[in-house]
Amino acid sequence: MARLKKQKNIVTKRSYTAGRVVRQLPVAPEPNRLLKVWRRVLERRLRTRLRAKVAVEVHDNTHTMLTFQRQRTMWRLRLHHMFLAAPDDVVQALASFVRKGDPEASALLDRYIERNRSYIRRLSPAQMRKRIRLEPAGRTHDLERIFDRLNERYFGRRIDAAITYGPAPRVKGPRKSIKMGSYSADSKVIRIHPALDQPVVPRYFVEWIVFHEMLHHIYRMRRGEDGRRCIHPPELMEHEKRFHDYSRAQAWEQENLDLLLRARVSPE
Repeated sequence: MARLKKQKNIVTKRSYTAGRVVRQLPVAPEPNRLLKVWRRVLERRLRTRLRAKVAVEVHDNTHTMLTFQRQRTMWRLRLHHMFLAAPDDVVQALASFVRKGDPEASALLDRYIERNRSYIRRLSPAQMRKRIRLEPAGRTHDLERIFDRLNERYFGRRIDAAITYGPAPRVKGPRKSIKMGSYSADSKVIRIHPALDQPVVPRYFVEWIVFHEMLHHIYRMRRGEDGRRCIHPPELMEHEKRFHDYSRAQAWEQENLDLLLRARVSPE
């Protein structure tokens, strides 16, 4: 009887070949990889216009679309992802606004953000507050107590907002300006700079800052005839004068601004 030849393991060979083919197929890039590519492209586009090193951080915030900071020879920008594929005129406006605060560039950026509002997540104020760490009780001034008393005295408890101390900003060297308060219309949250939580800062001054931010809940940002944003309309500025210690608070600010600028607040 003739001896049968040993056959090759066809199945094994085919499965091995198929495995090689699968590994050679193009793999779609991951979303995070695409994000990094677009971010680096935007950094290069800004670098040629700012003529300096640029580091871009992309976020998905619902309110603040753009923040920036100069660190020696580098610009650090935090941008909403809508700017990743922005046209050249918007990137040029972005560079002009960052470099010299150009008002025309600011108006162009506002229009671009308005046209691309569909890319901004829509969350209710309650949903947004869940993501915020509210800390209204300071070592010297209790913001929630101040807010409640002002709300009852001036607004008939109609201001539906939350209040907290903002995070301690990281500052190296002397501070040239200080934003003592802010109001987010999206989350309805008032933030007060932690430098105000000092025994040397009088209560009536903190009350004035809180009162001012509460007015932003009533008088919303609007656009003027030139298309630019108006954050402090005349009605707000006139209403602010009704604060019982308005003149005294203004005088204290003028005399003690340097004290607030020099304040160093360590994060907890």
